[in-house]
Order: sequence, then C-alpha cells, then structure tokens
Amino acid sequence: MLRQHRERQKKLLPLFSPELRATRMAFAKGLRDTFIIFTLVFWVSISFLYGSGYDSTRYIHEATTLFVNMDDSTEAATLSQMVVKAYDAPGLPTIFDHTGNAEFSSIAGIKDAVWRGDYWNAVVVNAGFGERLQGALQSGDSYDPTTAMTFYTEESRHYFKVAVATKAVEAALTGVEPEFAKAMFVNAVGGNANETNTVIDRANPTALVRPYSYTVDNIAPYHFDMSMYILSVTLSLCMVVGSFIPSNMWKSIEEPFFKQVKITQVIALRFAINVIWAFIICLQATGIVFAFRGPSWSPSVGDFFAVFAIFLLNTFAFTFFIDCMQNWIHPKFLLGMYFTTLFVNIAGAMFGSELNNHFFRITYALPFFESGLMLRTLLTDGSYNKLKFAIPINIMWSLFWWFISTFLIARKARLVRVGKMTMSNVPPPPQPAAEEEQKVDETAGQAAVPAERLPQSSESLATLSTAGRKHEKIYTPTSSASSAYFSESESPSSSGVVSIRDSESPREHANRRRHGQSQQQRHADTGHEEMSDIEIEDA
Repeated sequence: MLRQHRERQKKLLPLFSPELRATRMAFAKGLRDTFIIFTLVFWVSISFLYGSGYDSTRYIHEATTLFVNMDDSTEAATLSQMVVKAYDAPGLPTIFDHTGNAEFSSIAGIKDAVWRGDYWNAVVVNAGFGERLQGALQSGDSYDPTTAMTFYTEESRHYFKVAVATKAVEAALTGVEPEFAKAMFVNAVGGNANETNTVIDRANPTALVRPYSYTVDNIAPYHFDMSMYILSVTLSLCMVVGSFIPSNMWKSIEEPFFKQVKITQVIALRFAINVIWAFIICLQATGIVFAFRGPSWSPSVGDFFAVFAIFLLNTFAFTFFIDCMQNWIHPKFLLGMYFTTLFVNIAGAMFGSELNNHFFRITYALPFFESGLMLRTLLTDGSYNKLKFAIPINIMWSLFWWFISTFLIARKARLVRVGKMTMSNVPPPPQPAAEEEQKVDETAGQAAVPAERLPQSSESLATLSTAGRKHEKIYTPTSSASSAYFSESESPSSSGVVSIRDSESPREHANRRRHGQSQQQRHADTGHEEMSDIEIEDA
C-alpha cells in the first residue's frame, strides 16, 4: 500500500511545473476577480451601514416639537417666550406653538399626538406653575422645580433618531434655566436693591436658585431590554437561514428536475419548500424573541402570532428575492449580492430612515425597515402605528419577487433543457471540434438499420434496399470473387448495413452476406484488396 502511494505521488505534478501553467493562470484570474468583487462589496456595505446612521443632527430640523403653555400666569408667559426663542438656535427640531389650540387643550390630546407620531416630542408648561412659584418666592412655600414643565417623548419611531432629538431638546431646555432664574429674581426684587436681602430671607432657596426645570415622560418605552439588538439579529437570522439556505440547497438537487420534470411542477415544488422552510425558521425565531424578552414585557398569545407574522412576511420577501438572484445572477457575483443585501437591510432596521441623508432614505422601501417598524409598534403597545403602510409594502415585495422568480425559473429551465445554459446561469463551454464530429457520426450511425433488425417481409425488404445511408463512403473489393457478391446496390459498410436484393429470401440474404464477408477478409489478408469509394444515395 505504501509503495502504491509513493507511485501515485510520483505521478503528481509540482505546483509550479510548466504543465500546470494554464491552471495557475485560471486560478490567479479567479482569485483576482474574487478579491475585486468582495472589496467592492465590503466598501459598499460598510458605507451604506455607516452612512445610514451618520450625523443625524444635520437634519434635526426635520424633527418636530409640539409646544403648549397651559398656564396663564406672567411667569409661564415669560418661560414660554424663552423656550420658543431657544429653538431658533441651529441643531434643534422645529417647534410648533399650539398654545390656545382646542385640539391640544388637554394632556391626553397632547400625548395622543406624540403617540401617533404626528410630532416627535412635546413640551408643556404645566397648569399652576406660576402660582406655585410665586408662593415659594413670596412665602417660602415648598417648591419642586420639576413640576414646572413636562417633556413628552416616545421611542417607537426609532430609538437612535428619537435619542438624537431628545438630547437636543433637553439641552435647549436646560440652557433656559439660568436665564429664567435671573429674570425671576429681578422680578421679585422689583428693581429695589434694598429689597434683595428681604427677598432672599423670605423666599424658598430652591425657587430662587432653580425656579424652573422639567420632567421627562417617555409615553412609549420599549418593553424589551435588548430591543434593537435582538430584533436586528433575529431578523437577520430569519433572512439568512430562511432564504439563503433553501435557495442554495437547490443548486445540488434541482438539475434533474429542470431537465426531466414539468416546469410548473418545479415552480410549485420550490414554492412549497420555501414556504414550509420559512414557517419552521420563523417559529424558532419567534421563540428566541420570547426567550430573551425583557422583564417589563408580558406578551400575550396574540403578541406571539403577531411577531411570527412579521418575521414570516419579511422572510417571504427575501426568500423570493434570493430565488431571483440564484436564477439570474452570474455565480461570480452571487455571494456579493447576498452580503450587500444583508448589510443594506440591516442598516434600514438599525438606523431607520428619518433624519438620514436623503440618499439613504431609500431604506423606507426596504422590507427590513418595515419589519423593524412593525416590531417597534408591537413592542411599544401600538405607538407610532404605521401598519397600514408597512404591511402592504412587505406584501407587495413578496408578491413582486415571487412573480419575477417564477418567470426566471421557467426561463432557466427552458435554457437548461436545450443546452444553452448551465445550472450556474452561464452558457455551456464550447465543445471541441473532435467531439462535434463524433456526435455527428453517432447520429448518422443511429440512423442506419442493422441487418439483423431488418423487417422480414419481402415488401419491406425491397423498400429498405437503398434507404438509411445517404452519402456514406463504403469500400468494395474489385476482384471477381468479391464483385459477384458486392455491387453498387449491395455493399458491406463499416456499420454492418447491407442492401437486399428484391428477389432473394431473408435466409439467402444472410448466407450471401456471410460469404461476402469471408471473401473480403481473404483479400485483405493476402494484400490484393483494392478499395474504391462508392457513394450511395437514399431512396
């Protein structure tokens, strides 16, 4: 065994042997193409991923703040003017002062506007603020400055983008505190410097130093401790396992189907397997979400099926999209398309679209973005409900890619059957001329009818006497002995086919054929055989 192994090793060629030069060149070319493609994929994916979340403050003015003053005091009016003026600075959302608007005359109406997503946040000067502040300044009553104003926000629109807007508003409100404290102190002294000590002695120190602050009320917090991360990972898991794996699985098993099964049945089989696989994977992914949920979320049975439906719709869209790529894209670019699709959609789910650079707002149309939006709405008890847009968009993507994949599968099956395409979506390699000639010879040979398989009736024998051998070269001995048995109408050929005289029986024909072959062999052995080409035309 060891000797055989050494002998086999001696027959192998070194890597840099001259005989393998063509192989090395082909390998180097493939390596170069792979390096170029995946370098481009890396930079495109990373650029899109970071570009989607880069510097949202540039478009912070597109966020909106609802402002309402619910107190009629002089102190509340002064504070309102300072807050609205603070929004003139760059890097802040656009403020809309709806003081006195009946639609926002109650806290419930203000919360509902933020809950629906009409405004990113709301700033409200609470009723009774001026009265409480005057009591603290004039009589030294107890005072809590955080009751002066309430800042309403919600996270379901998108955690990262809402955090940018929230940070900007909180900075603006905090910046107003020193200016407002100075104004209240001057107002309490009344321009009389002699009253300064008196005001300080009788006033509540907290009201003098910090007459105003605010309370943050997040009306739609996530009921999920690792919401953004676990949802993005789980959606990615469904997309990769639910769509990439079954699509690649077809590469090894579908060629016999493409060549031997009806196209409609191939399409139906692919659809059934993709759907069943998506159901299985999405059920497992939903179980992952429930297993790692935060302690503040107590989901119901309806929540379970809602999460499952969101995952399933997202997986359908990507399964049929990958089906299209597998039946259309050149294999050299297929894996690059997979990675690019994955990163672009993850960017949409993680960083959202609002406040993005305008180019990166194409993520509005991505299934991942819509799925993430639906999940955030579910996990925040229905806040920022855009289901009337998100669900139809994902359904349309699923139907669109399914229709396109059906067309591409049928096209590929037809091309594979006629030999114009391989299963890798590339034309078949050109065949050498020798192989082409061999195929032509085999086709011509198949058209000939062997003597043993000729019909036995005299009418059929007469009909086939000159058929089946068009323009075929045969060799006939010129000696008198063989010419008695071989003539223009009756000659043995390389394929063993002879013509039959109309007047002889099948038994006589067989005996004559054997005798003629013996005569031909004797002439070949003695070296006296003289060959000539005869061309027999089909009847």
